[in-house]
Amino acid sequence: MAIIIGLGNPGKEHILQRHNVGFMVLDTLAEKKDFSFEEKNTFDAQVAKYSDLLLVKPQTYMNDSGLCAKKLFKQYKELPIVVYDDIDINLGEVKCSFARGAGGHNGVQSIIDHLGTKDFFRIRVGVRPVHEELKDKILPPTGFQDFLLSNFVPFENELKEKGINKAVEIIEALKTKSFEDVMNEFN
Repeated sequence: MAIIIGLGNPGKEHILQRHNVGFMVLDTLAEKKDFSFEEKNTFDAQVAKYSDLLLVKPQTYMNDSGLCAKKLFKQYKELPIVVYDDIDINLGEVKCSFARGAGGHNGVQSIIDHLGTKDFFRIRVGVRPVHEELKDKILPPTGFQDFLLSNFVPFENELKEKGINKAVEIIEALKTKSFEDVMNEFN
């Protein structure tokens, strides 16, 4: 069984934030395929089974996502596929990668630290602003940290949905294709 962890922060106040795009991807898949998540305290997560996939939304907050990943690994002996926001990729675009560093993403770094490896597959959903009126929001002094914790604005919805739907397509492809084939097809 493949384990797919979508990264985000629990709580209603975070639902629409850019940093929660990993949760959004899994929620979109659940809506399209008509299944729901349930609390699983054993993993500090909300989980759902879909086909041969275990979909997981850690409830530990982003920076402690590795705690959940470690519990899952201990139970299933499988390295996860991780879906998360990437500020270095334009909104609407998605990239797949394997065995990279964290790239400054604290949730991914937590997973690397707790699993003791970076050898897992990633689905990186772009959240970098492409609209001129938002581009200065990622500049110092507050920079991208505040931006990631802000909600998408209405004129970004089309590109946001494009990225989320592409990530859902990638998850579907991973049910039958190798990591390498998926990277060749979707990158």
